Amino acid sequence: MKIVELDAVSKAYHTGAALDNVSLEIAAGERIVILGPSGCGKTTILRLIAGFIAPDTGSISLGGELVAKDGSIIKPPGQRNLGMVFQDLALWPHLSVKGNIEFGLKAKGLPADARARRIRQVLDLVGMSDFAGRKPAELSGGQQQRVALARSLALEPRVLLMDEPLSSLDQELNVRLRREILRLQETLGFTLLYVTHDRDEAADIATRVITMSRGKVLAK
Repeated sequence: MKIVELDAVSKAYHTGAALDNVSLEIAAGERIVILGPSGCGKTTILRLIAGFIAPDTGSISLGGELVAKDGSIIKPPGQRNLGMVFQDLALWPHLSVKGNIEFGLKAKGLPADARARRIRQVLDLVGMSDFAGRKPAELSGGQQQRVALARSLALEPRVLLMDEPLSSLDQELNVRLRREILRLQETLGFTLLYVTHDRDEAADIATRVITMSRGKVLAK
């Protein structure tokens, strides 16, 4: 089953074309890595799929449902059932680990008992059960990364989008967290779309690598 489909998608900013007539199909359960240098358009693809921006031309479908087409967002980000882990993690500094995870669950309308249960489950999954009351500033880089993962996984996304999530970590921790991401994907079965410029990360994580350069897909 195709879970993500981009059909002839183009996107330009004031600096020039970011994507040029890109078409992609991603099946449910795949681990896709988009590989390429800075400025090649890989993050733009994530932002388009997430619904933060609209394609200038072309269409985007999720699970067979049209969500954006020709300059219009048909389905906004909150209705797409996606999770996203940003490069800077974007954790709320004033909230505890529990509060960061609970924020999205409240927005989704889950009752308090269901929220508490889900928070316990995802903290256990990422090995952070003992840190629920800590603030992000009290955590190491690797621990913050696990919280960002837990926050996204708590929403039970059909697709998890990850934008260079390990780029700021040292090599040893980078490799360790790659293994953790693979374990979580195999355990939970979500589709993974992961952006990086690092060939070793791509080879370690992907079931399929999509290579990009200057807004075009070179290999998929």
